[in-house]
Amino acid sequence: MRRWLPLFLLLPLLLSGCGLRKVYTHMERLRVIQTMGIDAREPGLRLTLAAAAGDRSGRDAVCLSADGTELSSALERAGSLSTEESLFCGHIRQLLIGEGLAIDPLLRQIARSSDLRLDMPLYLLQDGSAEELMNSSGSGTRSIGEILDALQAELDRHCDSQLFTARQILRDEQRQGSALLCALSASDAAENENSAVDERAVETEKARTAVLSGFAVLRDGEICAWLDREELLGISLLRGCFRSREIRLEDMNGHGAILEISEGRSRLKPVWNEDGGLSGLDIRVTVGASLLESEQKEISDPYVNDLTAKLEAAVSEELRGLLTRSKSLRADFLGLGPQVEEASPLAFQQLETAFPALLPKLEISLSVQGALRHSNDLE
Repeated sequence: MRRWLPLFLLLPLLLSGCGLRKVYTHMERLRVIQTMGIDAREPGLRLTLAAAAGDRSGRDAVCLSADGTELSSALERAGSLSTEESLFCGHIRQLLIGEGLAIDPLLRQIARSSDLRLDMPLYLLQDGSAEELMNSSGSGTRSIGEILDALQAELDRHCDSQLFTARQILRDEQRQGSALLCALSASDAAENENSAVDERAVETEKARTAVLSGFAVLRDGEICAWLDREELLGISLLRGCFRSREIRLEDMNGHGAILEISEGRSRLKPVWNEDGGLSGLDIRVTVGASLLESEQKEISDPYVNDLTAKLEAAVSEELRGLLTRSKSLRADFLGLGPQVEEASPLAFQQLETAFPALLPKLEISLSVQGALRHSNDLE
């Protein structure tokens, strides 16, 4: 019995070693999906999955496409097509939606899916299919995921990008009847211009990339308007998610000046009638900026006052343009309704008409107060 005792003691270790080898082998065959693309395809959709490049096995970035009547069936189909590797979709970081796809049904499928996270950002491709862009983006060592990561980082510098996640879009649609989506457009990658071309080499397809083109207004599940990327300043100010933004102005001498707006806040106060109806909105915005570049050698008080007034005018013009679009579209993509509800919850609940329908008749009072300091000031 004593002779067999060491074997009994070693048996769990031997078994665990075999188990570890199996787990390691399974991990080596696991392909982690980073980006998901979805296009319209009758009678359902076309799903494209992109894996990250540069993992420890040295594998290149790859894309795999599959069709399905719904998102769940397309995912199942994609898994069956990947015979050599197992697809892991638990850490998908971004979703790219192709042109012409119905957004509202897709959002409901995302909410029901156990494989997708609601905090991932959604990008709407304005001029093409997600499959084409994902297959032609970057090179073997660079995937669409890295391109979208760079866009996300750029967006984060200017506003809280949680505004454009699946969760926020669903929440805005439920509360406001409308939401905003980041809109992208495809273009040739910069490396196409910098790379040398061998005349004897076989011509290959140019690498493509994606750039932020603006924002889509989603109302009642459909795209009803497009906004320019420059309008992010007004969007982030009115929605309370502003971080920073550079703005170019013309100073009192006709020269260009670059300011960085590093502080921005808005306050909304509803105006009620005596009978309890909502008659208007009083919106007050404050911005603080630093002077980054100017040809003016001496920064005098009149110069600062002039630039401050022009800063206020520029911000006010952009905000008024957005508010006018919101009223004409009857789409509360700026989130004004929830702010009215937060300020006067009881009165808001007693409104007989939905807030978006009230927008065209509301009188909106807007004021912008700016403060400018030189970049060398220590405050």
